[in-house]
Amino acid sequence: MGRDRKAVVSYPNTPGQQGPNPYDQTQLGPSAGGQYGAPGGQYGQPGYGAPGPGANYGGQYGAPYGQPAQGYPQGQQPQQAWGGGGGGLPPQTGSGRRKTILWITIGAAVLVVALVVTLVLVVTRDKGPGGSPQAAVQTYLEALAGGDAKKALSVMKTPPSEDLLTDEILKKQQDIAKITEIDVREPDTDTGTLAVVKATYRFGDRNADIDFRLNKSGDEWQIDDGAIALSVENLRIPQPTFFGVDISDETKIYVFPGPQDWGSANQNITAENSNGREFPLGPGAFSYVSLDAVLSPKGKSTVETAVNNYLTTCATSTQPRAATDKPGCSQSIFGAQAGTVRWTKPTDLSGLSYRLDYSDPSSVSVNGTVQWSATYVPTYSSSTSSTDTDYLSGKVDLSASTPTFDGS
Repeated sequence: MGRDRKAVVSYPNTPGQQGPNPYDQTQLGPSAGGQYGAPGGQYGQPGYGAPGPGANYGGQYGAPYGQPAQGYPQGQQPQQAWGGGGGGLPPQTGSGRRKTILWITIGAAVLVVALVVTLVLVVTRDKGPGGSPQAAVQTYLEALAGGDAKKALSVMKTPPSEDLLTDEILKKQQDIAKITEIDVREPDTDTGTLAVVKATYRFGDRNADIDFRLNKSGDEWQIDDGAIALSVENLRIPQPTFFGVDISDETKIYVFPGPQDWGSANQNITAENSNGREFPLGPGAFSYVSLDAVLSPKGKSTVETAVNNYLTTCATSTQPRAATDKPGCSQSIFGAQAGTVRWTKPTDLSGLSYRLDYSDPSSVSVNGTVQWSATYVPTYSSSTSSTDTDYLSGKVDLSASTPTFDGS
């Protein structure tokens, strides 16, 4: 029927060798001898694609097992073209490779951003205002030093009352004694829910070395007793005030550590702390207050005015014994005719002392001496003048609309 048609199979070429297009393979067809793909052989002889006994896939047809196929270096296999047997992937073009690299780069960038955000969140949580015991104490002390009451309250256990935990009062405390040189150390104790942190700092001209106790509430650490409780039930101060705020109706108040300014809504009275310049340097569950009511400068002036008014009245007496015509007056002389005395009131009151009554601070006790002088007509001698050292003892009621001296 004519010449036999031989099968032509294309294999990829070795490097550097230009070969035929893998898509341009000649189709196999039956040979003249009836053997499909068998070159000039007889029926039953193995042809391409039908290996016989001893044949090796990947080697030359009929080559012993383990020997490379003819025309390929040792250890290399012929590469199968796309569209051939085995279903390989299409070759990557230059554009495809660039797109692959782009997507890999974008994915890597997204991963890096996610890691950075996670790290920031972790660091922020740990170093935020209450993220760790050390951070909570640092925030608290810096807030006190800066007069920021709200910030200090954010890292401490909420007190029963915040009436006196204000920026205004805190700034007044810092004006008297400033917190500086803050050094907060790592926790001495940290159980996960309880911690103790030591901090040192300067409070005005005093050194503070304080152990802060903290509890964890949720994810935040809070300072115990960041506000100090003060009992003010028995102050013995009329209309007591703390930094000018009236606390007459309070039995207990809560304040920040630091200087304390006590007083009275009664402008004639102020308060002195028996502890002098001492004040709490750090948080505490309770602090004892011991105050003494004393006259304010205005109060002293009020008392002196009342005494002067009393002396002015007594100086109008014309009797040797002033109480004769001026009840309550106590100066007197001897050897003067009745009705002839001219009294001159004392101007030096330095011999008098003023003391608020322990049981009634609105009442002021006045005690001491004053010097009177008088001229008169003598009864039996030639002397016409004399002096009298008069001892005064009485009280001035500061609660009166017009305080007066009442001699005893």
